Amino acid sequence: MRCWDARFSHRPTFEELRDELKKYYFDYKDYLYLEKNKDSEIVIQIKKAEEFLANQELTNTTTTTTTPLDYQTHPQAIYTSRLLDFSKLPKPKNEENFERELEELTKSMSNLCPSNSDLFI
Repeated sequence: MRCWDARFSHRPTFEELRDELKKYYFDYKDYLYLEKNKDSEIVIQIKKAEEFLANQELTNTTTTTTTPLDYQTHPQAIYTSRLLDFSKLPKPKNEENFERELEELTKSMSNLCPSNSDLFI
């Protein structure tokens, strides 16, 4: 969530991101090869993603997903790309409750992995 912050100074540095990704990498590697860290945040998320993918594959094999082209283009239409003008967009701003939501998320994640609670960014 810190990566999405509109304020540049509140975003994590590259080093912080690297350290966080390394932690996830080693947690998952330990799980795969040493069967440790079964309750790690990344292991739980990967397991859920794999379950979801397996369910999706089962669903897709039972139904055919062909989408016929049921629209027609106008024979005299000319389709071109154009540049979009983004100069008048409002400045990005955070939600009013961003700080509170970030704090709540951090607390809930620290409950999942109490020993690693100080590593969340």
